[in-house]
Amino acid sequence: MSNQIEKRLIVFKQYPLIKSTIIIAHESGNALNTGKNALENELTFMAQQALKGGAFVSHWVGGGGKIVQLSKTGFVQYGAGANANAYAYAQVELARTSDPLIFKKDYLAYVWLLKKLANEAGIPRTLNTGKTLKEKGIKTHHWVSIHLGGTNHRDPDDYLASFGISLNQFAFDLDNYKKEDSLVSNLKNETHIVKFGDTLWSIAKKNKTTVTWLKKLNQLSSDQIQIGTVLLLTKHQAHLPSANHSLKERRDIIKQIQKNCGTIVDGVFGPNTKKALLCLFQETIRTEIDGLWGPKTASLVRNIQLGTSGNDVYAVQAMLFGRGYEIVGIPNRLAGRSTKQAILLFQKERHLICDGIAGKKTLALLFQ
Repeated sequence: MSNQIEKRLIVFKQYPLIKSTIIIAHESGNALNTGKNALENELTFMAQQALKGGAFVSHWVGGGGKIVQLSKTGFVQYGAGANANAYAYAQVELARTSDPLIFKKDYLAYVWLLKKLANEAGIPRTLNTGKTLKEKGIKTHHWVSIHLGGTNHRDPDDYLASFGISLNQFAFDLDNYKKEDSLVSNLKNETHIVKFGDTLWSIAKKNKTTVTWLKKLNQLSSDQIQIGTVLLLTKHQAHLPSANHSLKERRDIIKQIQKNCGTIVDGVFGPNTKKALLCLFQETIRTEIDGLWGPKTASLVRNIQLGTSGNDVYAVQAMLFGRGYEIVGIPNRLAGRSTKQAILLFQKERHLICDGIAGKKTLALLFQ
């Protein structure tokens, strides 16, 4: 089984690369565009911008695993700033969704495409290795912002984390599957699209499972199912949000976090929630409350380490949880061993000194 790439190439001039060393992974960053037409909306807007000399990338993924190519690979695309664009063989954007089932299919296609493009260009499928363009590989837009500059975006880290995909998991999925189609093939085995005549009982029998399990996994309140619905069949740990929390549990925890920090309660860990948590952190350390990390905030922080407690600890725990480090557990204002473990994982992924203590550098990256 192989994904199909629909070509809608924009007719305009693209310039040659200086050198082909990286593939850049993006996501749209558009929290207001998550509906069923999210991908088409993004494609229309980007095509318009490209023809005006604005931003564009080579590929988009969304709409339940659909892939669309807008521009040529191996030529400059304007998606990640002047310091990276001339070295990126391809740049791939991921359209947003609020539907976990659509995200699952999008993620599988996203990984498949990034791997395919890297193989095509002779670029390693390693994620975010090194700090310069000398280390070839797949890089997130956030990595470009940190190490190359010329841009300040942080995608796709937080969006992936909102569905429980950490950078470690992302890196594993890109690098460790030997067969090109294995991720997408797994999707076929892990989902079922409801057809005419299907019942939960017939689907359960065919897939050697139970109606009770299907209802629990897909959060169904009745036995009624509609044609076209995508049902999960298995809870594959590598591609669902967490080994410890179901999607519903994760959203419930995020809702509680949102209530505690006084922001919109929607179960989605987005910009509003992150800003509210930083405001809570700033209130605790008694600095200006503006939801922005700056010198004033940095000068007043204390180290968050084993045994410390308070609302600043809560804010740190909640940020870690929201970013996908669910090993931190449910935020409780006391930094225990699980908090230290989550900090260590975060520090490792951000190439910081790994001591399990959230000091100024760790906190600055966490609250960005």
